[in-house]
Amino acid sequence: MKKMTLKALFISAAVAMSANVQAEDVYSQCLADAETVIATAKKDGSTAAKAVEQKTTVEQCYAEVDKIEAKYGDKTVAVNPSSVMTPEDRLKWSKLMDAIDAKKYKGTRYLMAAYYR
Repeated sequence: MKKMTLKALFISAAVAMSANVQAEDVYSQCLADAETVIATAKKDGSTAAKAVEQKTTVEQCYAEVDKIEAKYGDKTVAVNPSSVMTPEDRLKWSKLMDAIDAKKYKGTRYLMAAYYR
């Protein structure tokens, strides 16, 4: 019986770690997509940046934002969520919001890259 319990424990730990890696992977891909769009806009202009194939959708990136905000529950109601976050979560949240702006071809970094190329 102990062997079965230990096997189940290790399997559940492996599944939890792979789920965490996959979630981090979506976060990283959102940031990578944004950097690719910005770099392309800087090099070749906005038309080329809009033609870049992105690995993640804006909805997937918003789902990652929701996961970060979910940690704080009702504290974020009627306030800017970053005002109640830890500095680490605030940094991840702000990078993700900037990435979403770039993926939608908006935001300061994208517009500056497209305009001042």
